Amino acid sequence: MNQHSLFIVPAAHKTWFDDQADALGNDGPALVLALSPTGQAPATHGWCGVTLSAAKEAEVQALIDAHPEMQVDWTRYDLGANPGWPDQRAAELGLQRIQTPFP
Repeated sequence: MNQHSLFIVPAAHKTWFDDQADALGNDGPALVLALSPTGQAPATHGWCGVTLSAAKEAEVQALIDAHPEMQVDWTRYDLGANPGWPDQRAAELGLQRIQTPFP
């Protein structure tokens, strides 16, 4: 099993999320602002996909539980069995990946 965690967070809370991820050992910004209800800019939400140890999952759960106002949506998925989960979960939340044109 290839267990991953997907986080989807309102863009307004990007700085908070990135700071918390850094404090937990992410080593830099984690959230990519890439989602909106229309699939067009500007982004209203960001997402982050990572693999976490059981100990880190416990730390993350405690952090999310302590800050429900940050509206962090956290789901776990098997990357090998369901590689499309990030887009599927975004759609369940009424969001789409922002498509950027290539030059």
